[in-house]
Amino acid sequence: MARLREDIVREMVLAYGGSANVVRFCEDGTEAERIAADLGRAVAIKLVADDVIHKSKAGGVLLGIGPEHVRQRTDEMLARHRGLGSDVRGVTVEAMVDPGVEVVIGGLHTPGFGPVVMFGHGGVDIEELEDVAFAMAPLGEAEAEGLISRTRVGRALKKRLPDRVRDLVDTLLAIGGADGMLENENVTEVDLNPIVVSEGRVVAVDARAIERSGCDAPSEAPDPDDCYQGLRPAIYPRSVAVVGASADRSKMGYRVVSGLIEMGFQGRIVPVSRSSDRVCGLQAVASISELPEGIEKAVVVVPAAGVPTALDELSQQGIRAAHVYTSDIPPLDPELRERGMRVLGPNCMGHYAPRLGITMIAPESSSRTAGRIAVVSQSGTYAGDVVRRGSQLGLDFSFVSSVGNCDDVSPAELLAFCEADPETEVIAFYLEGDEGAEEFFRLAATTRKPVVLLKGGRTATGGAAAASHTGALAGDPQLLLDIAEQAGVLLVEDLDQLLDVLAMLQFAPGIRGDGLGIVGSGGGVAVVGADTADAWGLEVPRLGERASAALAPFAAPGASLANPVDIPVWSMFRGDECWTGAMVAGVALDDSIDAICAFIDVGTVFDIESAESGARLLKRLTEDMVRAETRGTPLALVLRSGFEEHQDLLVRDLARVARAAGVAVFDSVDRAIAAIGGARFLTLAGKKWATAGRSSAVAKEAA
Repeated sequence: MARLREDIVREMVLAYGGSANVVRFCEDGTEAERIAADLGRAVAIKLVADDVIHKSKAGGVLLGIGPEHVRQRTDEMLARHRGLGSDVRGVTVEAMVDPGVEVVIGGLHTPGFGPVVMFGHGGVDIEELEDVAFAMAPLGEAEAEGLISRTRVGRALKKRLPDRVRDLVDTLLAIGGADGMLENENVTEVDLNPIVVSEGRVVAVDARAIERSGCDAPSEAPDPDDCYQGLRPAIYPRSVAVVGASADRSKMGYRVVSGLIEMGFQGRIVPVSRSSDRVCGLQAVASISELPEGIEKAVVVVPAAGVPTALDELSQQGIRAAHVYTSDIPPLDPELRERGMRVLGPNCMGHYAPRLGITMIAPESSSRTAGRIAVVSQSGTYAGDVVRRGSQLGLDFSFVSSVGNCDDVSPAELLAFCEADPETEVIAFYLEGDEGAEEFFRLAATTRKPVVLLKGGRTATGGAAAASHTGALAGDPQLLLDIAEQAGVLLVEDLDQLLDVLAMLQFAPGIRGDGLGIVGSGGGVAVVGADTADAWGLEVPRLGERASAALAPFAAPGASLANPVDIPVWSMFRGDECWTGAMVAGVALDDSIDAICAFIDVGTVFDIESAESGARLLKRLTEDMVRAETRGTPLALVLRSGFEEHQDLLVRDLARVARAAGVAVFDSVDRAIAAIGGARFLTLAGKKWATAGRSSAVAKEAA
């Protein structure tokens, strides 16, 4: 990759409508002196050397040099760097500009995300300032302005120098717009740093670009309808062959067949086994060539060396889908797809589709209830965790699939399938690596269904050896965060948060407003919850007269009826009468409240009650709370266990009661509020779904 000369880069920026200071290239001090004399003012002189990235830190920048000193200072700098072994090409000379705020605009073709654009606080300390934002290119004007607003320096400039924002937008479009350099020039990196923003102008005073060796064709997102037709046999098969089936209970080939039978698979099951005539009571065939017509999917569990032959024979038989559980297999034959076969995997743990009677875990631990949540995971362990824990959490799935390495069917194609799938309304992924990220996020930006993503391998890998500031910072996790936000994808930190958000989407869809009511017993818990709300862009507003009047009867020593509402446990009941439901209903009367997080401190109840009476009381408190009339305001319930065994068992029972009433249940206030914030993010991103929730926000507006 060759670095373009800076004067050439600046000419390109100007030609594409950006703002840059005019610069001249020269090879020695004599020529530099002549240019400075023509300008008739102090100049900036910058070293041109391909192996010197941070010129300022390397002593390769001379500022404010008068014309009479230009030749001497230039020759001294050139001699010094040649003496250090630098690959010196010459210098650039340009007129000094007035000082101002320094920003950076950059563009980069990344291996996974494709072309991306960066804006942020510029200058020599750009990495330390940690104030940049990224977006996928090409940008439109609204996206360019939004990119500026996502940085602290951008927000400050909009207040201090609003007239210059248009110039910054133009320069962003010159780099990353549809008619900009990234899309139309043979460059892989462009870096304008710094761009000086002053009251009178916006001007780039340093520019660099790296030539690109060849241009890749623009990535196209897969078509949802095509993917649904092509992948339906892989996700929802009507018949299954198990290649590598075995009568040995310790083998995966046995577990796959027995799991299908015990789960009640509705279609035909044909074991393919060279060692057994019958597997789990089913007649087996000895070879793939003996398979009957009409088999849609093959689960392949043979040793790695035998997988290519098995796939070839399956495709010759007209099998449309294969799910390869085996790991470390040779590369897939491209002709498989040409013959109409699609392959999930390799390196997988299984597939779960409760509507059809397919599971990847023990059937006795598998819920038979089908729902509207689809989960695709490159980790088999996480896929199994989702099925097991989801069953305990009351989550209902259309399917959960372990897809391993995605050697054939890509994450973007699976996302496209989910978008077209009539059985799916909420989509979640666990992915590793960035391959195919551009197609995935471009498609995600257009989906109507919410997408939740847990991403492995998010640590920074780039940096020191990058050819530009943009290239260095593109290795930062911030790139993924920004691209996900741009696409309307909710990026979560761990599996717990993924399941929490899925629970909120299933039980309480459609949260749009930012008003949060917090109700419970424990001031500190509520205060920290308010901090979490702030981090998610939620407000904890003061309650109006109507709600305050409804809560007034619950005033007690130590209570606070403001939002957060904090009432001691012993003031929530008297005898067999409970008021938790009335408290929640009172908060819901306030029109500024768009969601409610209510919590019950289980441990405190057992501090004042015996084990038996405490359990009865907690059941009454929970039942009263989840039956509250909330006028359609979504409710999240937190049952705070003291982690004693009897409390944990009781919490499980109480959680089932709440979920049966259509209320999402969480372990902590922080997790509940983060789930509310995540669900709201997806709503505001324009995602729509129709899961069987507790109620609709429309009901509140109509009340």
